[in-house]
Amino acid sequence: MTIPRSFELLACIALALVAAGCAAPGIDERPRTPGKQMEFQLSPEHMPPLGSCRIWYVELPAYVQPTPMSCARAHSLAAKHGGRVVSAISRKSIEEGRALAIDYGPGNYANVPPGMLPPPGYCRAWQDRLPEAKQAPAMPCAKAEQLVRERGGRLLYMPGPDLK
Repeated sequence: MTIPRSFELLACIALALVAAGCAAPGIDERPRTPGKQMEFQLSPEHMPPLGSCRIWYVELPAYVQPTPMSCARAHSLAAKHGGRVVSAISRKSIEEGRALAIDYGPGNYANVPPGMLPPPGYCRAWQDRLPEAKQAPAMPCAKAEQLVRERGGRLLYMPGPDLK
């Protein structure tokens, strides 16, 4: 039995797409390179306590920002999901809202209403072509990643507090 030439060509294209990382659209596993350290202004009530950090997404309103967490965890999550890691350098900097920040690039929240973000520690498979009412609910991240692989779209992740 001979395989038609067009089938061989399609198989080669599919293999090339998988090898290029196109098998899971919307899930970006590449670590992001941190930017230079800079000063960033926050209102004092949003500053993390001394010794902690906070991921700040400039594209989101203050009331949906992740809670403070360990700096190691904040940098690790921002390297994967984007965001700006902010930390206080002194009690005075907390009072003045002056944070030290390292930017890992934007999050993946463009055109997502704040009320549709997943709760802290969860993910949501988001499809831009669907209306809000038709979006998948928030769920554990492994399940949301699988849904993105199967249906396309992008993965929304909202960092949660440190696990004890």
